[in-house]
Amino acid sequence: MDVKARAAAIDKCENVLREDYQYNLEHEIWPSINRLIEGLLGRTTELADVYVELHGALAEEPRALKSFFDVFTSAVYSWSPEKVKEAREDRDELTDLNVRIAKVSEVLSDLLSRRTEVKEMSSFSSDTYYHIMDVVEDASEGNGLFRSHLKGKLDKLTYQYDLKYWPSISKVVAKIGVNAANAVTVADDSAASAATEARRPGLADFLKAFEAELDMNRVQNIGFIPDDFSLTDSSMASLVNCGLELEADDLIDASFVKRYRQRERERKVGQAKDD
Repeated sequence: MDVKARAAAIDKCENVLREDYQYNLEHEIWPSINRLIEGLLGRTTELADVYVELHGALAEEPRALKSFFDVFTSAVYSWSPEKVKEAREDRDELTDLNVRIAKVSEVLSDLLSRRTEVKEMSSFSSDTYYHIMDVVEDASEGNGLFRSHLKGKLDKLTYQYDLKYWPSISKVVAKIGVNAANAVTVADDSAASAATEARRPGLADFLKAFEAELDMNRVQNIGFIPDDFSLTDSSMASLVNCGLELEADDLIDASFVKRYRQRERERKVGQAKDD
């Protein structure tokens, strides 16, 4: 490629970034994405070969080049090492919360059942909830929509059917516990799953998430990125280094990406055999 064509390819890619930057600026949205774009635009020399490769592979495909940069900036925003760490912590906390809810619900359900027994068998009572709809009504205090649209209808049902038709408060609480105990923590999308599936965190988490988001935006998934598109190892490394603004000691190279991709291929072959 001659110098003029190379410069045109670089300019084409950076224009996509500039247009996104301007759109975000005019609509006062995504300041974090704009800071990322500013960083990329300031590293033209490091990204020149990446832009030439992207232009050659995607420039002739309608909207593919823009889609690629949208996916990349979104991946950096969502799955930087700091965000992956937060995602792992969120996953672990959700799992722990369900375990704790299951335990507490079992205890609370037993206490509620015992309270009912004591009230019914003794000469004493206390001003506590008796009907599940009492709980629902008090919990809806301040909810105008509930009082305007549901309360009257539920009141009629409450008076029409006696207590034997309704679940007890203790059983409702018990079911909340059973539900929590049986809950399995899963990722909402393939990128979240890919970013957090490894036992140990590392930069490969970002590569997994980025490639998962690329896959979600391929033609076969009603996106714009060609199904057979893949960046070379060296271009991927340069893009990750610049996008994540990695320090000198953390920079990755083509061999890092190559090893990562080899491991992923072997992992997928192993999964296919297991299936």
